[in-house]
Amino acid sequence: MDMIKRLGRNECGRDFVVGDIHGAFDLVLRAMDKARFDPAVDRLFSVGDLIDRGNGSHRCARFLAQPYVHTVRGNHEDMLLDLYKDGEPVPAVLMFAARSNGFGWWLSTSDSQRQDILAAIRDLPYVLEVETARGTVGILHADVPRGMSWEGFLEDIKEGEPSTLKACLWGRSRVQSGDSSGVKGVGRIFAGHTPQEGPKQLGNVFYIDSAAVFGALHGVDEGWLTMAAIDASTSAIAAPRKGSALVDLRVDAVAPSVPFGGSW
Repeated sequence: MDMIKRLGRNECGRDFVVGDIHGAFDLVLRAMDKARFDPAVDRLFSVGDLIDRGNGSHRCARFLAQPYVHTVRGNHEDMLLDLYKDGEPVPAVLMFAARSNGFGWWLSTSDSQRQDILAAIRDLPYVLEVETARGTVGILHADVPRGMSWEGFLEDIKEGEPSTLKACLWGRSRVQSGDSSGVKGVGRIFAGHTPQEGPKQLGNVFYIDSAAVFGALHGVDEGWLTMAAIDASTSAIAAPRKGSALVDLRVDAVAPSVPFGGSW
């Protein structure tokens, strides 16, 4: 596994990023339709947490198999991998895990699907770094430790520094404290993990988890999926939400092409 994955500038199409999915893949498809996503040239990035809570969690391997999809590891993927770090867990361990974190879907997943999913998420990086017309964009699940530069963060991730890895997957100190100092050395960062009525901007960090799975399960009053063009203007990304749709698309303009119309 590469801890950090770097991608060059998309010279032919557009780049989008979505918040935590947690099995709500139908909302992702709806967002791609709304954005007129072109799978031949566009790319789709995710801040992680593809699985748990939602009924579509088993679809994550097919999602990750798409050549236009690039995803970081979330804490939920990490928890699943941790269950299997020493081999096949005994049934009692899986039953115990199923009682928390929305993991019950795993119990009804076939052995072959389980192996496909484990193989797909095992190679997910902790961080994506993407070059854009607006400069370098970082994508991660949770947080960069407060006061740490982007260069220092990447060095810690590369070296496997435990506290920085934990912040990357689980951290909430920046968003909970409202720290708007930002992260030096990078143009902007997209993160998820902590649901917001957002996106919420803190300096050059944008938190785009908007509890999509709860919207999919219980209605828009409980959450929705945020999808943003990663090089969109700050005003387009951080503007107050308008309307009450289950998909909140943040772009400067929607391409006049046909809807996506794909599936996985």
